[in-house]
Amino acid sequence: MSSPPGPRTLLPLIAAIGGAVFQVGCHRINSARADSPTAATPPAIDARARSLELSTAQLQAIRIEPVQTGEFAIESEAVGRVGFDEDPAIVQAESTLLTAAANWEASRRELKRVQSLGEANGIAPKEAEGAVAAEQSAAAALKAAREAVRALGVSDSRVDHLVKTARFDPPGTTGTRKWVLADLPESESPNVHPGQAVRVSVSAFPGHWYLGRVSRVYATIDPGTHRVTVRAQVDDPKSELRPGMLATVVVRFAGPIKGTAIPTTAAVREGDGSMIAWVTADRRHFDVRPLRLGLQSKGSYQVLEGLQPGELVVAEGGVFLSNLLEAPPSD
Repeated sequence: MSSPPGPRTLLPLIAAIGGAVFQVGCHRINSARADSPTAATPPAIDARARSLELSTAQLQAIRIEPVQTGEFAIESEAVGRVGFDEDPAIVQAESTLLTAAANWEASRRELKRVQSLGEANGIAPKEAEGAVAAEQSAAAALKAAREAVRALGVSDSRVDHLVKTARFDPPGTTGTRKWVLADLPESESPNVHPGQAVRVSVSAFPGHWYLGRVSRVYATIDPGTHRVTVRAQVDDPKSELRPGMLATVVVRFAGPIKGTAIPTTAAVREGDGSMIAWVTADRRHFDVRPLRLGLQSKGSYQVLEGLQPGELVVAEGGVFLSNLLEAPPSD
């Protein structure tokens, strides 16, 4: 009968059995993890390339269309109002100018008379000094009146005409032409000039545009609103516009120019303020494309860099894709 194994014989045997059990356990754990339904891989998101692959259900939340070309006019839109035949402020300023011009002419003649008579004819020095002061005061008032009229956008030639003729002759309008005033942002003041095309709409006649041209640009910026007032004359063949009506006024500076165009809904603003769009080649995989945008007109952006006509872009739903990219489904 053989003797039982000693401690030195049992130690290698125990180590071998333990190693086999550990390997089997690891195999079972790894198999369970691979087969577990809770460990399914989420929709493919490549954060490095900033791309997505959408499921059929997710595709229903977006609209895809080709990048187009469009025309963009360099223009500015502002809130305006239908005015009277002449701006009341201009009427008042020009009336003050005429009065100042008349006073200066009278004081100038009086000074000339006093100087021609002199002390030899009984003109006291004090009277002569008073005539000089009156002429200087009238000249200063005339200068201030001229500047006040010029600040309202009245041309120098008209100011000179008013002073020379001493007659107020407002331009007025006919029954088919009306005046409209608009307040453009201060930043647009270097771009607007008399003669530029304008179009005007009012809520009373939605969808209809009245066409005209800029007639006058005021010379000063309102310090409270930081806007410059523009006065335009527009055609109103049916005499529909009435003084005081609120209006949308679009002033065209230049154009139109052709360029790559996408809907404004296709551009997505990033957290850092940059703009991107989502593009696809197969309508299933989508990539982020940085954009440099230009003009905006009639619901479209001009694309200066980032897209070419014919490429497929997410026209609606780009924000949805950006949200998926930033917050992918969790395990």
